[in-house]
Amino acid sequence: MQTFDYILSIILLLGTFLAFFLALVTFKIKYGNLKANKLVSLFCISTTAFLIRGLLLSSGLYNHFPLLTELIDNVRYFLGPSLYFYIKVIIDPDLRFKKYDIIHLLPVTLNLIIKSKIYFSPAEYQVQYLTHWLDASLVRPEMIWDTLSRIIFYLCFGFYIVSSIRFHRKFKEKILESSPFGKVYLSWIRTFTYSIFPGLVLWLLFGIVIILGNPLRYFFFSLNLFVSFLVFFCVFKILMQPEILYMAKPLKSIKKYDASYLSSRDANVYLDKMKWMMEQEQIYLDPDLDLTRLAEKLALPKNYLSQIINEKTGKTFNDLINFYRIEKIKELLKDPTRKEETVLTLAFEVGFNSKAPFNKAFKKCTGESPIAFRKKHIA
Repeated sequence: MQTFDYILSIILLLGTFLAFFLALVTFKIKYGNLKANKLVSLFCISTTAFLIRGLLLSSGLYNHFPLLTELIDNVRYFLGPSLYFYIKVIIDPDLRFKKYDIIHLLPVTLNLIIKSKIYFSPAEYQVQYLTHWLDASLVRPEMIWDTLSRIIFYLCFGFYIVSSIRFHRKFKEKILESSPFGKVYLSWIRTFTYSIFPGLVLWLLFGIVIILGNPLRYFFFSLNLFVSFLVFFCVFKILMQPEILYMAKPLKSIKKYDASYLSSRDANVYLDKMKWMMEQEQIYLDPDLDLTRLAEKLALPKNYLSQIINEKTGKTFNDLINFYRIEKIKELLKDPTRKEETVLTLAFEVGFNSKAPFNKAFKKCTGESPIAFRKKHIA
């Protein structure tokens, strides 16, 4: 049995690390649907807490941290709402939380109330309670409230899973049109929600066994193993298709953009937004502007921005920026009120930071040198 507990602890430790790693990665993503990314991060944090509790119980460390073991049990109540709202935000990226959404905190609040007696009990009692929770029958008067909280969680989590499945099936087209990654999101949501479903079935089957008076230990650790393997599966899925996190580079293919999930409609939307930023905000005047910075301003992965520029304008990023800068400096070179200023001063003003690249770009766009251009337009 010690060997089994040791192997179980290793698997749970690895699952915990990967779940926490995914939480950090998704939280720090600055591209795409930021609300969706934050909700994925919350789901991963909740999964991390669930596995930490399993690790503490399987390794026996709960004897040293009984209060922590009980407190982090509350975090599991965020699993359902985070998944539910993740899908709603994918469907409607502009979704705003309403005041009545606070009702989703009711189950965890109820659990805190139910368990409050344990939280304020001596550590010795907490350890004894957790030991009995694992190895004794839960069909006892002193465990009735804990059993009630488990039933409430199961019903709530089942409701969120079923609702999530219903939402993504009902709004399939909206998910497909929600972003350049609509197809990826739909596939990911379908795979993820359906992969959780076996956990609910497992929970129900073991719940019947527990009601018959059997201890919780083997059910609980089986459930933790299932969650760990689900984390492994999700990590593998993301590594194979990192567009799930809205930060991926297109997969390699014979044609440069064959693997891109950027639709023509989304490309046109981002193109119009980019043109507006160039023409109205004149962001090209920033000498430090590069592909990465412009992509951040557009909330778009830079490989997709590069695709839009290449396919929609026929230019490279540098050629596009230089085009706007040259058009601007042409206006300045024609302005008689600026004729006393040197060409290089004007070049710096429009975003160039050295003479040679400016002269090269100007001649490429106009076919003549900037000095010759000025002489032609200012007597």
